[in-house]
Amino acid sequence: MLVFSAHADTGFDFHFLSRRKDHTLFGHLDNFIGVHAVMQAFFSGRIANDYTRIVLTKDEEIDMAGARELVETLSENDLVIAIDVTGAEVESDIVFEKCAHPALQAFLRDTMQGLSFEIDPGCHDPIASEDEVDIYSQKCPFTCMLGIRVWGGDYNEGPVFCSPDVIETAVEAICRLCEAFPEFSTYLKPARKQRGRRKTKTT
Repeated sequence: MLVFSAHADTGFDFHFLSRRKDHTLFGHLDNFIGVHAVMQAFFSGRIANDYTRIVLTKDEEIDMAGARELVETLSENDLVIAIDVTGAEVESDIVFEKCAHPALQAFLRDTMQGLSFEIDPGCHDPIASEDEVDIYSQKCPFTCMLGIRVWGGDYNEGPVFCSPDVIETAVEAICRLCEAFPEFSTYLKPARKQRGRRKTKTT
C-alpha cells in the first residue's frame, strides 16, 4: 500500500489564512497546507486506484496519537509518506526529509523529474525535527516526509508564507507518487550480478 498521512489537528478559532494581492498565502499553515495539498490531489481524479490510502491524523502537536494509531494498521512493506510543512532553508518547493532508504531515494528521483524538489536523508528543518515519520519508521523502512516549504517565521508559533506554485508542486508530487507506485517494487529487487566467463582450469 501507498499511505499518505497529514495531521489535521490545528483547526482552532484563533488560526487564520489570507491570500495577498500577489496570491501568496499567509497564515497558520501547519498543517492546513498539507491537508489542502493531499485533498487537492485526491479530488484531481488521478488517484483512482485501490492501493492508495489517505489518513488525516490527530494530536501530532501533542503526542503523535494519530500516527501511533495509524502505525498499528501498517505493513512493513507499505510506503508511508507524511505530508507536512517544513522550514528547511532550501530553494526547492518541496523536500523529502528523513528519506534514508536508497531504493526510496531512487524511486523519488525518477518519479519527481522536472519538479522542484530535494531529497534529504535527515532533517534540516530549523523549526522542528520531530514528526510522524519518527513513528512510522519504527515499523516501515520505506517512509519519509514530503515537506512543503514555508517561510517568514516559526510555523509552530504563528503565521508564515507559502506560494501557490509550491502548493501546486506538492499536489503534483502526490499525484505522481500514486501513479508510479506500482513500479516501486522494481526498485527493491537486488541488481543481478553480471556473470562473467568461467576460466578454464589448466593442469
